Amino acid sequence: MVWNADDNLTPRNEMGRGVKAALTIFLFLVSVLVVFLIFPLQTASLPGWLPALQGQLGIVLAILAPFAIVGLLGGMVAVAEIASTFHTYPREALRTRWAWILIVVNVLAAIIALLVAQVTMPDMDTILQVLAVGVGFQALIRTRFVLAKQIGGPDKNDAEVSLNLGWLYDQFQHLCRTQIDLELMNNRRTAVTRLLEFYPSLAELYDIAWYTIISRATLSPDEEKARQDELQKLIDPKAPENFARTNIALMILENGGQAYVELLLDQAMAAAKAGAPVPTTPEQVVRQMVDKYTLDELVQLTNQLTASEEIRKWVSQAARPSSEASQAQQKASIAHFLVQQVGLDAVKRVVADAASVRDA
Repeated sequence: MVWNADDNLTPRNEMGRGVKAALTIFLFLVSVLVVFLIFPLQTASLPGWLPALQGQLGIVLAILAPFAIVGLLGGMVAVAEIASTFHTYPREALRTRWAWILIVVNVLAAIIALLVAQVTMPDMDTILQVLAVGVGFQALIRTRFVLAKQIGGPDKNDAEVSLNLGWLYDQFQHLCRTQIDLELMNNRRTAVTRLLEFYPSLAELYDIAWYTIISRATLSPDEEKARQDELQKLIDPKAPENFARTNIALMILENGGQAYVELLLDQAMAAAKAGAPVPTTPEQVVRQMVDKYTLDELVQLTNQLTASEEIRKWVSQAARPSSEASQAQQKASIAHFLVQQVGLDAVKRVVADAASVRDA
């Protein structure tokens, strides 16, 4: 399967631009409407029907505003549920059809609940109705009430009398979550396939996955260590290489996200189109350092890059022979450390100069 540089103009990107344009137009029209309603038109030179239209629109807006507010609150709750469930792919999840079904159902349910409240409690203050429905209704449909429970009985649902108002919504939410996940399977498979196409080497995929994990700013030390251990388990000589490559590519997607993978693919396609595999990303620079340098040469390279005794001492210790790690793992750790501590541009410049000297 062959990819070219024009593949980055995917229909998904075109759809994203279309959504942004539609949202911009919608916000502009809403702004114009708000300005039109806020500032009264009483100038004698204007047609008589224009102030009358403004007054009628003000009345309609006063009637529809409570429904718009509760609908907006319901939609925001649905968006928050989707984003928290698919925290690695929130943008992609919100673009799926079933995500919009979940959002629309929440909006319509909130609007219907406000309509029922207005019919049954017409004397209630409008602001209180909006707050009660916008906040209370969202909590109510997700709540399970225990009416009676056996004293000293086992802690089981069959030993109590309960009213589970959220059961129906739970079933619907589970349906939407499953369908969204199935729709995202296509995107995940496409991303993994393209990663394997442009980064076929197991060592290169390993370096990218390692850098993706250690460059995450929101991971706790325990989470980072657990993901590194999970990555290490995939580098097993007994495991099939295709299995390891596929799982490492999926790990890159899970830890970096769709946008990060698209960035890697764009850079790989640009390098392939130029006809020269010039290292541009931290992962590519690290891979070149692992392939081209020995441990002693990396120590010498560190002395050229920085005068910091702390960095030089760390690299010297990391370059010592170890029975717990292979030389490739030691070199990868040193290369990642240099890129982080010294800077990508400085490392690229020194590596490129050293490569030109070698070629000469």
